[in-house]
Amino acid sequence: SPLAKILAAKTGAKTDRVDSAEQKARDTDARRILEAELRSAEEKLEALRDEYNNGEPGRRGDEARNVQKYIDRVAEMKAAILRQEADVAAIKRELAKLPA
Repeated sequence: SPLAKILAAKTGAKTDRVDSAEQKARDTDARRILEAELRSAEEKLEALRDEYNNGEPGRRGDEARNVQKYIDRVAEMKAAILRQEADVAAIKRELAKLPA
């Protein structure tokens, strides 16, 4: 509208719109990038879960006599899994926002 152009000119804002083909290309690129990130995040999560071994990872040599060190490492592993699960969920939410 003429009023929008005047306001845009005064504020320096752009009124140009992205055409539908360009927007579709951007959405396709975004989907491709997010899908790659999701695959990577899911692989990392799987590796963390494997190492965690249901809360009973193998003990390291220095943990044989220091039980607290083992307990701390197990707690850090669980926290890492929770963070990775949150990352996977966030990427899935972003993917869901993109047009099909």
